[in-house]
Amino acid sequence: MRRSNSKATLALAVALLAASATLEAQVVAPASPVPPSLPQATDTLLDALTCRTSPADIPALLPRLRRERPAEFVQTERQYGTPKMDLYRLDESVDAWGNEGDAIVITDNRVLLLVDAPIDTASTRLEQSLADSRDAPLSGALDDLHALVVYAGEHSGMQGRTLIGCEYRTPGLSLLANPDDAWRITTP
Repeated sequence: MRRSNSKATLALAVALLAASATLEAQVVAPASPVPPSLPQATDTLLDALTCRTSPADIPALLPRLRRERPAEFVQTERQYGTPKMDLYRLDESVDAWGNEGDAIVITDNRVLLLVDAPIDTASTRLEQSLADSRDAPLSGALDDLHALVVYAGEHSGMQGRTLIGCEYRTPGLSLLANPDDAWRITTP
């Protein structure tokens, strides 16, 4: 009969016991459920200014802005007749295309930020913003139905300032034709 080495057996038993205790001590907790990715909050106004509003969503833009920002879009600050434009004043400035402003001008087919800077300054900021952008906004935002527009303000209260934003090229579109604004509708 063969004799076992009691020291080796004891060492093996101690090693197995230690390994077993280590495994028991490692309580494997069930993986906590990963919360689903929350959709990124969208800013309807910023999307409209940067040509990111889809053609399907653009006709209902003004009612949506009135719901989301009632203190800012329920009442115009000023209205212009030719071309028809409504100017709205924001509670806080927004930044679009590298320019900042607290006044929004909406025409039949444009959503514009009124920038308190001459066109050269606003255009330089725009170009710098596009150069610095990692998202390449022009490639994703502009197409046959969306156009970036920049022009000098010519109307009363806009001289020396710049309008910058998006033109939506949807046939028959009138952002200002809203049933809530019945006073705009001319009757024969």
